[in-house]
Formats: sequence, structure tokens, C-alpha cells
Amino acid sequence: MARNATIAERPAPPKGRLSFPMMMLQMLGNPLASWGEDFYQEPVVVYRSLGLETAFVMDPALIQSVLLDDADSYSKQPLNDDVFGQAIGGGLLNAEGEDWRWQRRHTAPLFRAEDVLAYVPAFSAACTPVLERWSKSKPGAIQRIDQDMTRATFQALQDTVLGASLGDEDRSFIEQAGAKFLRNSIWKVVLTSLRLPPSIPHPGSRAMARDGKTMRGVAERVLAKARASEVKGDELLQRLVGARDPATGEAMPDRLIVDNVVTFLIAGHETTSQALTWSLYLLALFPEWQEKLREQVAGVAGERGIGREDIGKLPLLDAVFQEAMRLYPPAPVIMRRTVKPATLGSVTLNAGATVSVPVYVVHRHRKLWQDPLSFDPSRFTAEAKAKRHRCAYMPFGAGLRTCIGATFAMVEGKAILATLLARARFELPEGEQPVPFARITLRPKDGLKLKVTMF
Repeated sequence: MARNATIAERPAPPKGRLSFPMMMLQMLGNPLASWGEDFYQEPVVVYRSLGLETAFVMDPALIQSVLLDDADSYSKQPLNDDVFGQAIGGGLLNAEGEDWRWQRRHTAPLFRAEDVLAYVPAFSAACTPVLERWSKSKPGAIQRIDQDMTRATFQALQDTVLGASLGDEDRSFIEQAGAKFLRNSIWKVVLTSLRLPPSIPHPGSRAMARDGKTMRGVAERVLAKARASEVKGDELLQRLVGARDPATGEAMPDRLIVDNVVTFLIAGHETTSQALTWSLYLLALFPEWQEKLREQVAGVAGERGIGREDIGKLPLLDAVFQEAMRLYPPAPVIMRRTVKPATLGSVTLNAGATVSVPVYVVHRHRKLWQDPLSFDPSRFTAEAKAKRHRCAYMPFGAGLRTCIGATFAMVEGKAILATLLARARFELPEGEQPVPFARITLRPKDGLKLKVTMF
């Protein structure tokens, strides 16, 4: 590990545990600032206040109970539907029970690793507009990395998932829609946590309804283009239109296809763009790792660019990307509600309790990680991973509801990161200190600026 490869803890955890009302208020500002120092030491933190039960679970064995072993005692609803329902309807992210199993069975074949690897050239090519714009700037010019990663991952989404070019207005809207929609969603998270109707007007509520409707309109137009196209490509949407449930032979109805396209539009590029943004921040902060990684990429791909056969030959790239998602998990919280009484270790919860797994805390927990604030990609060697509990690290969730696009996101992220490092060097401008800011996804509060020098 490079010397002094330790990040600053921003925002710093409160020294003492906040009261439940104060924690709810703090969540509206930044949920990361609501979790006290004891969260990073204890297996479970329970609040019983205002007639509500809320449990924060950090112990991996207990997390496994919530997400896998005793999953029938917990539900994503009504939490997910309250927050996302007006945009993504009943797609995979929100579906439960047999409806979810049917959709998962229907879509899982589309995300096989060998098929995702075929998209590597498209992922790499998605960087071209960003690299061309950087090349027109002076060496060391400051660039808005967060915005550039959003553009790159949206281009990848368009080329590999949608298979259709969007008009300038739709493209501009979708590039920003995820951030806008998720920024306002924290109000619905707090309202549903307090068992209040999510329909209560709040800052951004009208914008969320409007943006959700607009995103669904874009998804409907994209689907119509896919159905009308005489050329059937290999994009995920085209394959989803033609897919049949292996067990029943049923096609997915258009309503659910639109639901899942909107999920891709909101989360499909938002989470990956944030993972890339934080990865480049860490590599600029610790340039020794940046150079090591660049050397490995050059040794494998040389001047020809990243191909599908290269991804598996870059173990340091994999380790760096995973360590970046440990420190800055793209989805920093998982929430459930008990549907019947449940036991977590020595804690008994009634039906209707809110259960939160703060992934951000788990990934930095003092009892789970040695020097948790150190950037150390060696944590992700095969040997190190084999010794770790499966729920100590979960950037894509865990259990049955692990993100179906996890392999897609990993391959996309690594292909884009390798392509950028082969062409550019990244440095941290003086005074640039991004603050992690949770709004469903984890983003730098005021964006990220880095100095970029093209080779």
C-alpha cells in the first residue's frame, strides 16, 4: 500500500448518537452525517421513538439474515414504491414475490457475463466524445469529471441498452434526470420512514412527478423505435423485446419493458458514473496507484485500445475499482420493512419496523476492515476476498435481490476507466475536497473537478 493512502472522513460522523427526530432532519441534509460513531463500531443500532421502530444493521451475518436467509420476513415495499413508483412502476427494482421471480427469470439471460463482455468495445468507444473535448483543452486544464462521467456512461447506455439515438432534448433531459429525480427523492425516503404518506407535498415533489412522467415518455418512444426497427441489433432493449420466459414462453408486456427501461435510465448509468467519478478522484489523490494501473493497462492493451479479452487480464484494475466502491459505494443504503416479527441477533422487531443496511457504514466499519479509511486495492485479491463474509462488501446489494446489472456495471466501469487512463493523467486541483452526498446514489456534493492532461 502506498504511504499515507488515507482519505479524510467527510462528513465526520457525529460523536454521539443523534436523537431520532434529529437524525431524520439530518437525513434531509445528508444521510451520511446522521450516522454516529457508534454505527461504525456496533453490529446493530435500534431506535424506538415516536411509535416507530428503526433498526440499522451493520453485522454481515445479520445482513445475510435480512437479505437472504430470512428474506421472507422483509419487504422492499412500500418503501421502494413510495420513493420510485411514479417513475419505474413495477419493474425489477420494485417487484416482489412471483412477479419479481418471473421478471428476473425473463431478464437474467440478457446479463450473462460472456454476453456483457461483447459490449467492451462499445463501452470504450463511449469515451470518445469526452476524450476529444479534453484534447482541445490545455494540458492540466480543470474538467468537470462528474459531468463527463455522466456523459460517457449515458453514451454507453444508449449504444448498448437502448440501441436508439435520442433527440438532443431527450438526451439532455435523461443525462440530468437521474440526478434531479434522486436529489428530490430523499424527502420521500424520510416521509416513508416516518410512516407518513409520500403524497404529502414537499420540496421537489412536483418536479419528481413531472420528471417521472417525462422519463416514462422517453422510454415509451425508445421502445416504439425498437419495435418498428427493421434492423434487429444486439442491444439489451432489442433482446428484451424478443426474449421469452424460459419456463412459460411468455413475452414481457410493454408496460413492464417501459418500467425496466426507466430503471436503466435512472440507475443504469447513474450508479456507474458515480463509481467512475469516485475512482478517478482516488487515483488523482493517490497518483502512485494511478501510475501502477496505467502501466498494467498499457502492458495488456498497448496502443490498440481495450478489448473484451483484456478485461480479465487486469487484476489491478478490478481491485482498484472494487476498492473505490468500498469507500464510496454507488448505492449507500438498502432499506426493508418487516412484514412479520423478526429477530436480528438479540434484537426483536415487530411487524412494520424499518430496517436499514447503511452500506456506506458497513464498508467502513471498524470491526470489519483494517484501517478502513485507507485506499488499499490489495483488499480485493482472491485470497483476501475468500476470507471475508459475503455481506461485508456489497456495492450491488446481496442475496436474492443482488442487482441484476452488477456484471454489466463492473465490465462497463472497468472498460471506461482503462480507456481513460490510457489517454489521460488526472491530478487533484489545490483545495478540491469533495464531500460524499447521499441521494439514493452517492455523489460528490458539489461535483468533482480534476486537472486533466492528455497524452
